[in-house]
Amino acid sequence: MKTTTPTHIHKIFKKTHDPIWQLQFGVVAIMVLQYFTNSSFLPYDKHIIIGFEAIVLFALAIVTSDGYHRVSKTRRLLAMALVTIVAAINIFSLIFLVQALLFGDTSSIDRHDLLLNGMTIYITNIFMFALLYWEMDGGGPDRRVGNERERDFIFPQMIHKGIAKPDWLPGFTDYLYLSTTNVTNFASADTVPISHRAKLLMMIQALVSVVAVVLVAARTIGILQ
Repeated sequence: MKTTTPTHIHKIFKKTHDPIWQLQFGVVAIMVLQYFTNSSFLPYDKHIIIGFEAIVLFALAIVTSDGYHRVSKTRRLLAMALVTIVAAINIFSLIFLVQALLFGDTSSIDRHDLLLNGMTIYITNIFMFALLYWEMDGGGPDRRVGNERERDFIFPQMIHKGIAKPDWLPGFTDYLYLSTTNVTNFASADTVPISHRAKLLMMIQALVSVVAVVLVAARTIGILQ
């Protein structure tokens, strides 16, 4: 029988582990933005929202402490719950902000709050979809390790030989870069969406970015003049 040595275990861990701190950084960035968001643009008390997100993030870190070399339904459930919470809050924030701009009394709206909340929605949109792409592509990071499902995105490292190791796998930073380029260029810079759901999500993200940047920014500039 073939035995697994500690050295072999370390190699597996090093090869398949997508550093959890990168994901944590993304969520913490969202939580900081939510903390500075005006309460009138949030669906619930900001301290409760941030506290609940922190609990889910902590639980996700615990179940992912040994990397992604095995499929974990608990990890995926927690990750999707975190993405859903962030997405719902950001959607409500965008709705409240657009409602205030289009139907509210703009003279009573603080100019700095408009700029800050517009920026918050825009940046949260980046991190939120990065989390979603990271969890969606190929069934999640643990399934990507085993190549158990077809991929949703094709990265240049997968098709150009010599620029990365043969066993290269995308990490959270790669999906963050994909999300950032999609909201700034309204198209990915070097990564190709190949599944229908990936293309649909990138379209939705671009549309949210258009609303946050074009409508909110234009209306805010009008108020500032």
